[in-house]
Amino acid sequence: MSQRIFIVPHDLSSVADKALNQALHLSKSIDSKIILLHIIQKESEKENADNYLNKIVEKNPSVPIDLIVKKGSIFTDIGKVADENKASAIIMGTHGAKGMQKVFGSFAMKVIISTSVPFMVIQEHTILKDFNRICFSIEATSESMQIMSLAGNLAKTYNSKIYIIAEKEKDRKIAIKIKNNLTILSKHMKKIGVNFHLELLENKSSWVNTVQDYAAANSIDMFAYSYDSDRFLASNDKFSQSLIFNESHIPALIINAKKITASTYF
Repeated sequence: MSQRIFIVPHDLSSVADKALNQALHLSKSIDSKIILLHIIQKESEKENADNYLNKIVEKNPSVPIDLIVKKGSIFTDIGKVADENKASAIIMGTHGAKGMQKVFGSFAMKVIISTSVPFMVIQEHTILKDFNRICFSIEATSESMQIMSLAGNLAKTYNSKIYIIAEKEKDRKIAIKIKNNLTILSKHMKKIGVNFHLELLENKSSWVNTVQDYAAANSIDMFAYSYDSDRFLASNDKFSQSLIFNESHIPALIINAKKITASTYF
């Protein structure tokens, strides 16, 4: 099994430290390396960033940590660095969608739709723990199914159980498509030997609230989601942002369904 590489974008904040701690925690179970990435606007910022990040490396000698400090844009260079290093995942902390970001899309969403690498978002108040229960919802679309292999491999690596949910549809054609997708998912999870549970849920208010209520009732440790970046105003997709910034502070693992290029990351 090849070494996993986790990219942790670090803006020298406590939230970025939280994302790093998550990467370190994941690295305990598998052979992995962490790349701390700091994007600067001016060359004069490099020395301060190098000093700060080198102290982090010194405090964590048990896991290989490389540093990259480069001038550029977080919206393009995070994805480029991840692609260049064949990263398994980008693990980034976020303060949440605030103010005008809610209208024009959060910083996290803008970065997510720029890369083919899976993106794990850690909130400021996320509690560090194992991913024993992973939940993802599917629709009638093929794009929503793109998360299947990634979630399955993640569950297999960390011995997790997957909870696969979908909305009970009244439209017969849509219901049939969802049923077919669930059948495909069931066969795949059985084939790779992953413990899973399938469930159709009544949507009593909004699907976002239904999913989050289900997560709370079933002690979900991570959301996984396949994001269709072709949607209108993709970075403002309400469901995606609601998962990323959920009030329970559950980590969210997102892939861009239109850019995913490989089925195995973890």
